[in-house]
Amino acid sequence: MKKVFFSLATLLSLALWSFTSSSSAGLVSETLKGKSGNEYLIVYKGDAAIDFEITRPDKSDQSILLCIAGAFTTLDDYAIDGIYVCKGKIGNLKKPNTSLGGAILMTDGECTIFPSNKGALLTDSLLQAVAAKKGSLFQQIQMIEKGKAAKFKDVKLFQRRGIAVFTDGRIAIAESKKAITLKTFADDLAALGVKDLLYTDMGSWDEGWYRNSGGKQVALGTNHSQTSKQSNWIVFRK
Repeated sequence: MKKVFFSLATLLSLALWSFTSSSSAGLVSETLKGKSGNEYLIVYKGDAAIDFEITRPDKSDQSILLCIAGAFTTLDDYAIDGIYVCKGKIGNLKKPNTSLGGAILMTDGECTIFPSNKGALLTDSLLQAVAAKKGSLFQQIQMIEKGKAAKFKDVKLFQRRGIAVFTDGRIAIAESKKAITLKTFADDLAALGVKDLLYTDMGSWDEGWYRNSGGKQVALGTNHSQTSKQSNWIVFRK
């Protein structure tokens, strides 16, 4: 298989600006129906900034418009699963997750989702370049790449959520209303115009929230039993 190499400049050039504006009070959202008949809540980033946190965000912080779990959390020590960079600080450098094929880069409030070749492309030079930019990065499952849904054998039913980049450049959080398979989630979102989709931690770790266009805080996720053990978060910030 031909190897693909990424430089920081390449990744930064792929980051697209968002066309949907957030309101002064909160974020714009809508419900879309996939080809399977399942419904999805889509919460658009608009002109908010996407960022990565390893300290639990404060729900009373009015600058935070959305907060969800991001990377997986390990079950043995409740730490971030895989290599990550948070605001320029590199973590788990010697502990890549070699089963995760994707990653997300966040700089200057925007993001790029890219294939990591199961962590092999997350080289020291790339990580140091991200750190020098005070950027953030973590490993996850890339469910859609360039509009093509990945193939999944897992048939377990869970509520699903991910970071979506649409073909027109809009960035959003997409969450299924019901428990579905990974395949259904990826296939539906690809058909709805998502170009790249990165999974985010769900199951019993799925508690999140956002502020709607009226400024009201709305809960995300349905299984909040392990919220206290979450280790990292994606936020949209004013």
